Amino acid sequence: MIKLCKEYNREMPTEIKMVYDVKANKLTADYKYELVHTIDSNETASSVARRWFEQVKREHI
Repeated sequence: MIKLCKEYNREMPTEIKMVYDVKANKLTADYKYELVHTIDSNETASSVARRWFEQVKREHI
């Protein structure tokens, strides 16, 4: 990603969320460029991803 962003003179996203809907054979992607994660000693990238994954599961059931 870093290489592609530099090659095409684009800003590097701070967050990329991709969801593939198997039934609809559809991929959606949400990119953010502003800071979305604060410095918190209890919050890790894994915990943020896990919380988002649970949110997506609830929305697509």
